[in-house]
Amino acid sequence: MNQKMGLALICAASIGLGAIPAYAADNGDISVTINGEPITFSAQQPVIRDNITLVPVRGVLESLGVTVTWSASAKTITMTEGEKTGVLAIGSDLFQAGSRSVQLSAPAQNINGSAMIPLRAVAEYFGADVAWDAENRTVALTKQTLSVTDKTYQKEVKAEDGTVLALATAVYPVVSADAEKTEEVNQTIANIARNAVDTYAQAITEVVTEEFEALGADFRPYQMVISYQDVYGTDTILSYLMTAGEYRGGANGTEKAFGMVLDLTTGEQLALTDFVSLANGQTTHDYLADIFRNDMVQHPDRYLAGAEATLADENTNLSFYLKDSKTLVATADQTSIQPHSSGIVKVEVDLSVK
Repeated sequence: MNQKMGLALICAASIGLGAIPAYAADNGDISVTINGEPITFSAQQPVIRDNITLVPVRGVLESLGVTVTWSASAKTITMTEGEKTGVLAIGSDLFQAGSRSVQLSAPAQNINGSAMIPLRAVAEYFGADVAWDAENRTVALTKQTLSVTDKTYQKEVKAEDGTVLALATAVYPVVSADAEKTEEVNQTIANIARNAVDTYAQAITEVVTEEFEALGADFRPYQMVISYQDVYGTDTILSYLMTAGEYRGGANGTEKAFGMVLDLTTGEQLALTDFVSLANGQTTHDYLADIFRNDMVQHPDRYLAGAEATLADENTNLSFYLKDSKTLVATADQTSIQPHSSGIVKVEVDLSVK
């Protein structure tokens, strides 16, 4: 679950793509930097073709912490980082970014045995910002220096004889970043997780004590687990999905979803309106419910019969978080609008599409 964004200055090894005619050098040297540090290319250098800058995919992406693999049979490049996967075929200008297809400014090309790609859309998908410095002929990439580690907090509820009746556990992120309010954000995250554990343990004590006295050896301890997933961070923003699951001895537990988006420069939790414009009179709940309604039109078989009524209820827990700089994810609790087997319901929205 850790995300470490340190720089790795990796020399670019060519991806073997078969013999093709060599290209002449283009208009002098083009350099690529990541967070101000230059990348050294051992083979094919970046080039400009039809006013589009093409870079060696392996050299740049691996320096961003992305794993790059080549399929000779399919002539496809697969790029992975954490839960993100992107696929691009040589000769194609369609980049498969997770579940979305993104049009590139030029097709991926084989130049002197190296896979060369237009960088912006691919780099942005993997969390980097891209700028072109025309004066210095430099592609300047910046990627977060933020890193995340885990911390665990637990509380037990015990019977008088020492039997554990309930266990509440929170695993929450601790952020390392240069932003001014990072420690304040860490304290906010810790307070939310710890308060949830303490509140649950206090609220459940009487219930589990009575049930233990009634059932004896047949009693099954209650469990509540808070965790997190889908961490996205920049130098100024931390976003993730916090989950809270409870098991009460039955066949299945349930999970609730709470999207978190925090400003590392102010310490504040950000609202939906910091990223989208709501229609006149529209609430955050209305906006998120409409995301699920639109998905329901496209995939009616995924939703429960009463999903529309559930979405209309203002008390239904809907939340959001950022998957990356251009993707908002709307969430709904497990079993609320889709079957239990679907888990927490997630629907992605492309923020770049107005």
